[in-house]
Amino acid sequence: MRTTLVLGAASGIGKGLADEMHNIGFVVIRADLAFPKESHQKLTRYVDATDEESIAALTHFFAENYGALDCLVITIGAIDEGRVADYKVQELSWMIDINLLSVYRFVQNFIPFLRLSTKPRILLTGSAAGLGAFESTNNLMPYIISKHALIGYFKALRDELSFAGFQVSLFLPNRIKGELSKNSAEMRRRFFNQSHPSIKGMQPPSLQLVAPEKIAKEVVEKFLAGKSYISNNPSLIVDKLQSELSEIKKELLDE
Repeated sequence: MRTTLVLGAASGIGKGLADEMHNIGFVVIRADLAFPKESHQKLTRYVDATDEESIAALTHFFAENYGALDCLVITIGAIDEGRVADYKVQELSWMIDINLLSVYRFVQNFIPFLRLSTKPRILLTGSAAGLGAFESTNNLMPYIISKHALIGYFKALRDELSFAGFQVSLFLPNRIKGELSKNSAEMRRRFFNQSHPSIKGMQPPSLQLVAPEKIAKEVVEKFLAGKSYISNNPSLIVDKLQSELSEIKKELLDE
């Protein structure tokens, strides 16, 4: 029995990846803030990525019911808008907590179960925006910062765990349909005790978005094939990196 835990599996790319893993024969445990708190189903669990007690409860549930974990897929995240001159430290802390520290917590909690697998795999979900600002990421400073930090964590995690036989992959999605802005608005409302959710970070209407289920099969195939970097829009990613490298070379080497 091959077991996968997908965090953020209620909608968007998380649901798409969970469905595809199920389709190819994995036992998939889906966890999300959107699932009912009182649910006692073995394959669908509530979890709050910012609450250590909630994560501990999910960890205990997994230990009691499964044991070994073959794949840990983390797609949780939040988006927000703001400028460096006036975005509050408390707000940035919230973004970093969700987009970096919650991922860090999950990995630490589930590494012991991954060690029991003969082929442990971890898939983190970053963002093309984590590479820096694009035309379509104007005003998304807090999102860019937190997702850039996640890329640094991925690199450190991959290097450290590779010696223990782990495969660690990073998925850099771009222009995918989902509920990120809507879900982030609700998380923001809860955290800051706002009277109503304020939706921010919506993708521009001019962008052509792809449905998660359209790319999930390819992402899972590349993940299971051992790819470290995965994207549904690789040309955009490479162009961005090459552009930045050219700028760095010019500045450092006076080219």
